[in-house]
Amino acid sequence: MKPNAILFVDIDDAEITRYTYREPHFAAAKEMGLLCLTAALQGRQYTERLSADSDEVFYVESMTLDALRDLVHDLLDTYNLRTILCHAGHASASGQVGCIVAEICQEMELPHASSNAIAACNNKFLMRQILKKHDIRSVRYALCSNEEELSSQANMIGYPLIAKPPFGACSVFIKKCNNWAELQVHYQTFTAHYEHSNYTDFMGNQQEYVTPKGEKYVSIPGKSLLLEEYIDGIEGTIECAINQNTIYPVLINEKLILTEKSNTVLENLLIAPPVSFSPSEQEQIKNYAIACLSAVGLNNAIVHLEFRMTSEGPVVIEINPRLGGLFVNSAFRDLAGLNPYQLYLSILIQDQEVDFQLTQACKQAEQATQHYSMIVMYPDTNGYFKGIENLNYLKNQPCILECVSYTNDCYINAEIEEHYLIKCWAKVEGASHAHTLHNNMLENVKPIIIPESDLIS
Repeated sequence: MKPNAILFVDIDDAEITRYTYREPHFAAAKEMGLLCLTAALQGRQYTERLSADSDEVFYVESMTLDALRDLVHDLLDTYNLRTILCHAGHASASGQVGCIVAEICQEMELPHASSNAIAACNNKFLMRQILKKHDIRSVRYALCSNEEELSSQANMIGYPLIAKPPFGACSVFIKKCNNWAELQVHYQTFTAHYEHSNYTDFMGNQQEYVTPKGEKYVSIPGKSLLLEEYIDGIEGTIECAINQNTIYPVLINEKLILTEKSNTVLENLLIAPPVSFSPSEQEQIKNYAIACLSAVGLNNAIVHLEFRMTSEGPVVIEINPRLGGLFVNSAFRDLAGLNPYQLYLSILIQDQEVDFQLTQACKQAEQATQHYSMIVMYPDTNGYFKGIENLNYLKNQPCILECVSYTNDCYINAEIEEHYLIKCWAKVEGASHAHTLHNNMLENVKPIIIPESDLIS
């Protein structure tokens, strides 16, 4: 009898992993009695971490549909593959691996989010097109690949506006621009420093689109920016789970502090349950999220949807077809009683208890009165990160439930992307308590960053 197994397609070959995703899913899979297999690109540099938690690792010559399909068919001789998964929430310079995995699952009749839906979420330009087609509240937008297009389209959209890559992650190269001078400088910074970002791979490969009206668009990594009308309002996220086609809006996080840097926007402090959205507004947010997810056609997924609450109601910023970062996993656990990694696997293998679990989780999160907060410290300057001074100050706080610091001896660029020097998950009495914890962290805990110029001299 063939053993039951799952296959994870891993494309993160950065020296320092850019996300932790395979590992917790494998831990959950092993608790469910499943073998854990990994597929990776032949010739990758950092293989040790794959072997650390995989029952077996297989290498393919390319991350193409044909190469992965051939591997899967070979594996079927030995294993009963219950599901195939990857970090579907980001594109890759190798192509949209999330879409490729979805296509293979469809061929094998394995439950998975659809390829078209994943593409529509990862590509913010396609997302805006679909929302417009379905008459769902959105914003004016335009895809531009040179300064002439930027200038003319920005005048049509109006200032202030948001400029960002159509694909991306970790808030890299995102800026609120109040006029053409700011937009022009941002675009020049983007094109000059694109290849120096830790997240260049997440900005995908060249993509071409044709609209229903026959208009052609090309998205070129390092050249194309998406312009969007600025959304004024309190920002938040709604974490959803979709079992087959049933959408469950599980919980809402509110962002208490956002910081705008030169070429990125940072989330410093979040709280859940939210403190600024009334019960009726929270119901609006949930219904709006369901409408957005239905429009893009997403199914069999965990979703991290970012929005701002305006005077007219919630407006989506982006839809991520994956579990949210920071401590969204802990929010699922402490507010909804869910292990999100086990949940996602249960959705993919069609566990019959999932609908009941999600119904109960939504009720638990809605009735929650205990607040939790995500608290983050970011670097103020570029340089080599050498550690944290007085980190025990945080770890000794009884209300700090989890505290994780960044990897030492890494170069960080503070102006173009996120770097979580410290991230904490805390049990708080409310927004005031969360703000106090954040302020105390900044006053008592200091990052050690050596400027590059000091090392050269």
